[in-house]
Amino acid sequence: MPAGTIALTNYSATVTGTGTSFTTELKQGDFVYVTVGSAPYTLVVSSVASNTQLTLAVAFDGPTTSGLAWNAIPASIQVAITQKILNDFAQVARGRILDFQNWQKIYSSDQSVTVTRPDRTTFTGPSWGYLATQYGNALNKTQNLGDLADKAVARTNLELGDLATLSGNIPLNKGGTGATDAATARTNLGLGALATKASVSRADLAAEPFRNLLAAGAATPNTQGAGVWTFNNTPFGYNEAFGVCLQISNRTDSSGAAGSGIWQHYLGLGTGGNLLYASNINGQYRSSKIYSTSNTTTNSSGALVPASPIVRIVNDRDAVTRSDILGVENAEYTWATKRGLSNEESKGCTVSRSDVGTYLIKGAAGLAKDLWAVMDCGNGQGRIIALAEAEETADGILVRCYKQKYTLSDDSDLTIEKGTLIDIPNDTWIDVRLEMPADSDYNLRQQDVADQMYTQESDDS
Repeated sequence: MPAGTIALTNYSATVTGTGTSFTTELKQGDFVYVTVGSAPYTLVVSSVASNTQLTLAVAFDGPTTSGLAWNAIPASIQVAITQKILNDFAQVARGRILDFQNWQKIYSSDQSVTVTRPDRTTFTGPSWGYLATQYGNALNKTQNLGDLADKAVARTNLELGDLATLSGNIPLNKGGTGATDAATARTNLGLGALATKASVSRADLAAEPFRNLLAAGAATPNTQGAGVWTFNNTPFGYNEAFGVCLQISNRTDSSGAAGSGIWQHYLGLGTGGNLLYASNINGQYRSSKIYSTSNTTTNSSGALVPASPIVRIVNDRDAVTRSDILGVENAEYTWATKRGLSNEESKGCTVSRSDVGTYLIKGAAGLAKDLWAVMDCGNGQGRIIALAEAEETADGILVRCYKQKYTLSDDSDLTIEKGTLIDIPNDTWIDVRLEMPADSDYNLRQQDVADQMYTQESDDS
């Protein structure tokens, strides 16, 4: 963009520049392009008086404006654009003339004709007159060979071979089926039962292709060591009873045995959301659980911990300052009440505040009995800022939050103990891991999956 700005006056042909170099950037016939109030203007230069003043060929008819950025468009560019338009028009005209010549040949000739393509290559084919002649010589669709006086001549004209004279059973070596009925014809051709079906279902397949089809729903592994199958038996040693397993092996025979040189991989996709991986490489078996938001969570200290049904307790939803309160991508937890959140497995639980630093969870069967049950309050950077405890009561799960109390012993040992009860600070929370009742939403869905799996196995057998 040229230097400086310009000022335009309504119905004036004079253009005044500020910081411009009109004498070096413009000449008579060039264009000045500006945008005034979102409207574009292209102005033709009549003469250049100085670096800061020029005259237009036609007076400016827009609103008076100053401080405008502008662009210079040399007249030579307009000439080049005009030449390009003329070249394109000439090319189109030549193509149209060529089309007329080609169509004239196709319309008027009664023989094969040669037409020229736009790239000057040629193609030879029948004209419309030639096609009309061939159609006139063809048999009428209401006729057959019986209507002709000389069938032998007709067969010769139609270039029919010896098979045209055969009736009844045409043998296989003559291109027939050797039969007059469909069942015998299929037998003679070696066709099986699938030849009569318009579509094929899983039940029509043998065991091996049945198990190798993706999403086939096979209930048992493929003996060759490859395929997709469902499971309901807690495979791989992890607590995930139901799901689908993708099994891949480098075997090329029908054996599923492991050993030296054999690589077998299993990827289990559990209905509870867990991913399980197992392998048997050269006879060495190992299994792993793949961690995700389904089986882990990030606690208030920022650490990754095993998850199951978890209720997250805060003092007041409207006062929380932590941006990660809802978990990964703000989708791991949802608000149940103003005092608490639940994940997928703990839906149905509620949280209330009964006193300073005291909260009550209802809807759970109890605290988790393995790994961990309650997490202290962290600051998201690995430091504990308040202590927590949970206990099962007749009314529900009672959770308390304590201020940290530091005590220096006679031996100069610093210990941390529970101080006074305090409300959960707004920059943290307490995670409580639970056991859910059998009729919780999540457990009912898992039971429904189990029932479907057993039904499928019965149908497959």
